This record gives sequence, C-alpha cells and structure tokens, in this order.
Amino acid sequence: MTSELEHKGLFYREIADLLCTEIREGKYAREHAFPSLTNIMRRFDVSRGTAVKSVEELKRRGVVKTVSGSGIFVTRRGSANKIGLIVPGVAVTDFFKPIVSEINRLARKLGYQLVFGEVWSDSHEGRIQQVRDLAAEFIQGNFAGVIYEPLSGKTGDAINAKILELLTKKHIPVVLLDCDIVRFPERSSYDVVGVNDFECGARIARHLLDAGAMNVHFLIGSLFPTTFANRLSGAEAMLALASKTPWKGPDILYAEADDLDAFKRYFKNCKRSPDAFVCSNDVIASVFKQTLDKAGLRVPRDVLLTGFADLPVASLMTPPLTTVRQDRVAMARIAFRRLLERIRSPKLSPCDIFMPAPLIVRESTNRSA
Repeated sequence: MTSELEHKGLFYREIADLLCTEIREGKYAREHAFPSLTNIMRRFDVSRGTAVKSVEELKRRGVVKTVSGSGIFVTRRGSANKIGLIVPGVAVTDFFKPIVSEINRLARKLGYQLVFGEVWSDSHEGRIQQVRDLAAEFIQGNFAGVIYEPLSGKTGDAINAKILELLTKKHIPVVLLDCDIVRFPERSSYDVVGVNDFECGARIARHLLDAGAMNVHFLIGSLFPTTFANRLSGAEAMLALASKTPWKGPDILYAEADDLDAFKRYFKNCKRSPDAFVCSNDVIASVFKQTLDKAGLRVPRDVLLTGFADLPVASLMTPPLTTVRQDRVAMARIAFRRLLERIRSPKLSPCDIFMPAPLIVRESTNRSA
C-alpha cells in the first residue's frame, strides 16, 4: 500500500537524499552499477513508481546516469565528496574564522570533506598567488562545489573573474561569500551570501546625520573591497538626499588607517572639516581612532566614528564603537545550504541572499556620552 509520504510526493525525495549521502560517502563506486529499481523498491518498501521518481531525482541532481542495457551508474559529479573553501581574508582579519569553522562542521555532518586552502601570506600579491594555486587544485580534483570570498583590490577584481571562469568551465558550482565580484549596480552570474551593503551604507549615513554630523568623510585604504564601495554608494545617496546645497560628492581620505601625516595633510587641505568618519570595518576604525588621538581629535567630542561587522574589538574600544552587526555563523549556514541547492540544481537562477544587518549604536557617535 502506498504510504502517506509517498502520497504527498515527498518520500522519493527522502530516498534520493539518503542515496545521495551514501554516494558522497563512497558506498557506490563509479565503475559498478548503482542499485536497480527493484533493489530500491525492496530496500525502502515502496512502489515502482516511487523508485523511478527517486532515480529521476538523482538524475536531475546530476549524481547518477542511466546507461542503456547496463543499468544505473554514479556520475563524476555524484562521486564528488569534497567542498572547497577559499577565504583570502582569513589571513588579515578574524571576521571569517567563525564562518570557516561552521562550514567545516556542516560539511562533516553531511558527509562532505571540506578542503580549506590556507591563504596566509602577509602581502596582497602573495594571497593572490595562493588563491590561484588553490583554484588550480580544485579544478583538477573531484570537487562538488566551492565557497569563495572574492579578493579585494583592482588586481583581485581581475583574478576573481579568471578563477570563477575556470571553475565554471569545469561545472563546479560556486557560492560567493560576503560580496559579489563586481560593484553595484552590476551583477555577476553567481549566488552571493552577505548583507545589503548599499542599504547599510545609507543607514550609517542617516544615523550620523541624526547624531548631528555636518560633514561625513570616508577612509579608504589601499585595499578597497567591493563591500565598502557599495556602502559608500549607499551613504552617498543618503547624504545627497539630505544635502541642502548641490551635492558635490563624498569627501574621501585615501590613506592607511595609521598614516598620521596623510591625515594631517588631508585635514589641513579639505574644504569641509570632518566631524564624522566612516571606516570599512571595526579593526580599521580602531587603528584610525588612535591616529585621530595623535592628531588631537577626540572621539566622539570632535569626530564621530563608525566601523562595520561588530567584531569583539568594537565593544572593547574606548569609547565603544558604533558599527553594523553581521551574524557570521548564520552567513556560513546559509552559504553552505545554498551551495547544496546549487549542486543539486545547477541551473538555478543566481540570487543575492541578504542577512539582517542591524546598526549597533554605541558611544563613538554620541557626543553627549
């Protein structure tokens, strides 16, 4: 008798999920025939129709194929039990460590082997070469999919496109972490899991205006990540809307956070003296705060200051830093789940998956504190 689950059309997917897990664990070798429809019917005590639908589901996912006159066989994609993870930023910030840890936990739980390439070089050029080497390893190996955090900077923009092109040619699904490989308003053909940086930038600018800032400035170092470029666009849009005079564009200090001389030159020559600074992340904001101290400017009395990500350093600063919170563990879970969906259905349309990103207001933007 057909079970209730079969009647609902769900049981065949559960069979497919179980068989998929067993394929990844290496239970069925590619050179040997996969269980027949009769074997599936007997094992799961289901009708022939349900057995057929479960095999069709596996074929739709690309993990098995039917060879006329020989039976059902596991495909190369089906036997792929490794997931690659490339996170260049893990060498320079603590932001990605919880993400890497959670993806590794999920991979092991579901029978995948996570291959995390170490990107440890102190130099941007060194990280680029290491990412190239990792991508080559993934292309040559039998990988089910890759989660990739794009490299930042102009050189990184070119490398990102090349690496993803090679992975795509090998039909290896990719999910991008934290940002796209192109800047707003452009859109690549890959899934992106992160936050809506344009919206976050606008929210930061609105808060600074409400806090009394008249001249909001931005700090941009040698590495200009796509995420901050998109936030800058959002903040610029908000500041332009709020401006009572014709908008002439944002005021930007192009310097490293600890470059006191560059800041002094900028402060001396800028037409609108800054009373607020927006930094790309909390670590940079903490370093820049020390530069402001050396220049004789106090936060928040003279200059309001914001960061991004809500790393531990944000709440430990004096004064504590206003920032935007990113749930990194949730980001890892969503990125991993989307990669599994992409592995099962390679023809899914690319999408942006935005995480909640609340503004965490602290004393660094409160002059009355």
